[in-house]
Amino acid sequence: MLLRGGLPVRLDLCGPALLGLRGVKARSLRPEDPASRARALDGLLREQLDRFENAELAQAARLLFGAEAATSGATLTVRRQAAATAAEYEVHHFRKRIEPKVAELVAWQLRRDSEEFTTRHATAPELHTASGPLVLPPDVFAWESAEHQHALAALWGAVYLLRAELLTVARLVSMDAPGTATRAAAAVTLWRHALVLAAVVRYRAAYGATLLHAATDLGPQEIAAYAGWTPPLTPVQELLLVELADPAEGLADFTARLDTTAGGAELAVTWQRALSGRGSGPEMKVAPS
Repeated sequence: MLLRGGLPVRLDLCGPALLGLRGVKARSLRPEDPASRARALDGLLREQLDRFENAELAQAARLLFGAEAATSGATLTVRRQAAATAAEYEVHHFRKRIEPKVAELVAWQLRRDSEEFTTRHATAPELHTASGPLVLPPDVFAWESAEHQHALAALWGAVYLLRAELLTVARLVSMDAPGTATRAAAAVTLWRHALVLAAVVRYRAAYGATLLHAATDLGPQEIAAYAGWTPPLTPVQELLLVELADPAEGLADFTARLDTTAGGAELAVTWQRALSGRGSGPEMKVAPS
């Protein structure tokens, strides 16, 4: 049913099993609303297609389900033809032999996501429209709660700022912007990434890991990954960024300290190259993926 309709997901083509997946319900803004769960399923399916386990069929899978602009909203016949072409198969063979494998792997990834979701997922604090100014009672427990919420908001604020800069880099790359502009934007993401790592370290030092979300033990890199993909770092490089990150100082100060620290300039060049594809300077491995 889901493959027949493709993306975007339509509620009338979502069976109860799909809408009832734990990963779908957890991502839904209103789990009690089937339409909200259908939108969550749409996002989850796109995420899993971006992480498709079979590299050789990844492009074909995205075309088949309509995750690519070229086939989004198209009929199954059109999507199947595009997918078969991308995978270099005759369309009849693709439909009989390859398409079932793609669908089975997508289903397996969705089930695995639901099984693993509660043990690896962290959730940003939910915000609601305020009806008036925030007033705290003169109580030590209220003050402690406010301090914790401040630390949590600061952490996730840093994550969202990193995401904003990653989106900027992606947009510039897509627009084929000048290399200087793309590398400059990528440099900003390194600064924002360092601030996220430092914020996670400060939070965990004060409140531990489990308060981020029940039953989680996510490290700084794993929390930062919620902003989007970033080049992998070695533990030494991660520690370096944490030491150099100072939320009271800006990008210029961070860059100056990074340039004068051993390994810092090379890390910056490699980071920019990995994000923009246009970096310059000596080749260097950041970390094994």
